[in-house]
Amino acid sequence: MVYRTSISLDSKTLDILEELIRKTGKSASEIIREAVATYYDLEVSSKVSIKVLKTYIDFLSKGEHVIVDLEHWEAIWKILNEVADEKFWKLIEVSGQEHGIQYYNKGLRDIKSILEYMEPGNFFRIKEDAKNCFTLILSCPSEIKFLKIFLENIFKAQNIDVEIRESIGKLRIVSKND
Repeated sequence: MVYRTSISLDSKTLDILEELIRKTGKSASEIIREAVATYYDLEVSSKVSIKVLKTYIDFLSKGEHVIVDLEHWEAIWKILNEVADEKFWKLIEVSGQEHGIQYYNKGLRDIKSILEYMEPGNFFRIKEDAKNCFTLILSCPSEIKFLKIFLENIFKAQNIDVEIRESIGKLRIVSKND
């Protein structure tokens, strides 16, 4: 059974639809049906939100990030924590500062938005304890030193004054400005 309906499109959406028709050779109806089905899959039946999916695309589409199995990640950090010298940790500081600038340029300018952007990277899960007070539950306990140094320098690059405390398998981040 086919249900017929009409929809209103703004000019930007119409341009996108027309481009998709040209690129795919599909009808407007086919494209709309696929779009609705995909939207349903993402919003209703998937555990991945559209916001998270867009973050994955941002992370992976330009080749700036890699997907690593957590077992491998844990093994890497167990060894690195034993052998890494100050030169290595200085590189992590610099990387954190560069990411802080990059995040600032993306419009991520507060603790919560930065952590929410990073969360799909699966380093941690966020638990918001209070306004500007967060607990990060780490995916890999061996990454705690790396994440602490990295995050300290992200926030430092943006002049966001935070205290980061280590716990067992967790980091606690509290704004010093509140």
